[in-house]
Amino acid sequence: MIDSKPEFLITRSFDTQRERVWKAWTDPNQFGKWFGPRGFTAQSKTFDLRPGGINHSCLKSAAGPEMWAKFVYREVTPPSKLVWEHSFSDKDGNITRHPMSPTWPLKMLTTVTFEEEGNKTIIILTWNPIDATAIETTTFMAGMAGMNMGWTGTFDQLDEFLKTG
Repeated sequence: MIDSKPEFLITRSFDTQRERVWKAWTDPNQFGKWFGPRGFTAQSKTFDLRPGGINHSCLKSAAGPEMWAKFVYREVTPPSKLVWEHSFSDKDGNITRHPMSPTWPLKMLTTVTFEEEGNKTIIILTWNPIDATAIETTTFMAGMAGMNMGWTGTFDQLDEFLKTG
C-alpha cells in the first residue's frame, strides 16, 4: 500500500530543452556528474533504466561517509516521466535504514515529470513514503525542510551541469 499522504513536492524550471534534461537523468555517464546535494558526487554501480531495472549508486562527499541508494524503476516514459522506489542501501544493494535517521521510511515513491514550456523544462518531483509506520511518517513530515534543501542543492548542480556539461 502506498500512503497517499504525506507528500513532498518541489518544482524547478531549467532554461534547456526537455530532451536535454531527460538525458541528464537517464544517461549513466551524465547522471553521476550532477546528482546529489551540493558537495556530493554520485557514482552508479548499476544503471538499468527500464521498469523493474535498478540504479544502485553511491553519493560521496569529502566531509562524510559514503551513502548508497537503490532506485527500482516502476515507470520510464521518455521524455516526460520517471517513477521509482527510492531506498538507502548498502554497497551490495540490500535496503538499509537512512544512515543518519533510523526512523526514516525504508522506501519512498519518487515521481519526476518533465514538462516542456517553450525552450524551458519544468521538473516536478514528488516523494511519498511507501508502507510507512506512524513514526516513519512523523520523521518524514519533520524532514521537509531538509528534503527541500537537499533537492534544491541537487537541482542547483543539475542546472550548472546543463549549462556547462
